[in-house]
Amino acid sequence: MSQAANINMPGSGPAEILAQSLLRLPQLVKIHQPNNKLFVENLTLFQNTLKTLWADEGRIDIRVHRGRLYINKARLNFSPILQVTAVKLMEYFESRGLFGFSFDPKPDLTNEDIIDFIKKVNLSQNQPAPLDYLAEALSGNWAAPILDDNFKITFLFSEESGVMGRPLVWNSTPSSEANRARRTYSRALAELTKLNDNLSGSTGLVNFAKSRRVVQDMAESLFRNENILLSLSTIRDYDDYTCSHCVNVAILSMCLGRRLGLGKMELATLGLGGLFHDLGKVDIPIDLIRKPGKFTDLEYEEVKKHSLNSVCRIFRLNSDQSFKAKLLLPPFEHHLNLNLTGYPDSERRFPLSLFGRIVAITDLYDALTSSRSYRPVPISPDKALEIMIKKAPLEIDSLLLKVFINMVGIYPVGTLLLLDSRQVVMVSGTPAGAEAGRPQAYVLEKEDEMIKKGELIDLAEKNEDGQFVRNILHCFHSSEFGLFPSDVLL
Repeated sequence: MSQAANINMPGSGPAEILAQSLLRLPQLVKIHQPNNKLFVENLTLFQNTLKTLWADEGRIDIRVHRGRLYINKARLNFSPILQVTAVKLMEYFESRGLFGFSFDPKPDLTNEDIIDFIKKVNLSQNQPAPLDYLAEALSGNWAAPILDDNFKITFLFSEESGVMGRPLVWNSTPSSEANRARRTYSRALAELTKLNDNLSGSTGLVNFAKSRRVVQDMAESLFRNENILLSLSTIRDYDDYTCSHCVNVAILSMCLGRRLGLGKMELATLGLGGLFHDLGKVDIPIDLIRKPGKFTDLEYEEVKKHSLNSVCRIFRLNSDQSFKAKLLLPPFEHHLNLNLTGYPDSERRFPLSLFGRIVAITDLYDALTSSRSYRPVPISPDKALEIMIKKAPLEIDSLLLKVFINMVGIYPVGTLLLLDSRQVVMVSGTPAGAEAGRPQAYVLEKEDEMIKKGELIDLAEKNEDGQFVRNILHCFHSSEFGLFPSDVLL
């Protein structure tokens, strides 16, 4: 894959500049004359960026797909800045009925060409059919709207595989509910990133109203379709582990709370506690958080401070004291252990709160099943659950763990299974009361160098002799194949 399409976005690469320019220029063209210095600088930057990408890629497509930003077929690994940009671009495109833009190479591209394009995009918002208007207004132009969402995502894989050929592309059409949930997940990532930045740069109280609204949206989604949220909780972003981890913990905690019969308001509070449980990690040096080897004793003592750091950051949120008090326990307690042998050191002798015990379980599960700097290969979900069972009942709550295992299944959503039929399947969920915890799963089929989601099968199905029709030979973590369960299942 070419360099331009595989940018890792640590700061301001060409693709990131292109995305930010698409957000900035429509506003600048409204308030500045063509000769304004700031406007000209942004036009020139946009023009030069396009030419850089054209030289390497030819035609450039930029689109947001399920909250992720893509240049051509390549998903961009997003920095915190690009995280926010992706969400804003998604909202910007949706307001005009767009899926994205295509830019054909134009060697003699001028600032006037760009201004004409941007003005037409602005005018489209006030049209009865924005997409139809743009398709006609930009017909035959160097810039054109992308008219449909038939989109194939390119993945990169290593070559060796003892099970099946590595997939090159994945193509799927998510449901409207899945799209809505995916947007909510992306907004949660963006809002948590902004909240961290605001807390770091401000000495006063910081507003978190948008974070509350996002978590409330998650609670609503949970009541409509739990499996969709569980699928989203399999998202892993190694370059921004802390934020994606916190969002996943919030989702898993709310799903577990729902299984315990909590109402929407309680779930939203629990979700915020999960979302904020690791806020204090931004106070720990990033080199220490990403250290590939084992911590020294002094380093471990520094890392252990993040629980109290999270509590201190929550105190700086702009809300009444009684509500903030409800958010403090999960961050404070999630490493304390059920028998109070963990950290932070405390004089307390009373039991952990329900929310603290819930977040302790979901935090551990997501951490075990994620790639980390010191553990590049994540632990498969079934092995993670085995580890957690061994930690109960001294470190985590045994009863809550049983409910959690019933919720995610012995083979959690997104797990890849190799069957004795030589099929490879991805777990989509486990029905309540399924015999031996056997899940339902989609068969993954390879066709013309593509992986396609095939038949949905029930691994609890038996033949006339009462034997299971298919048996599980091996369990894999989906990341071993470069697959994102949310892209496959939603």
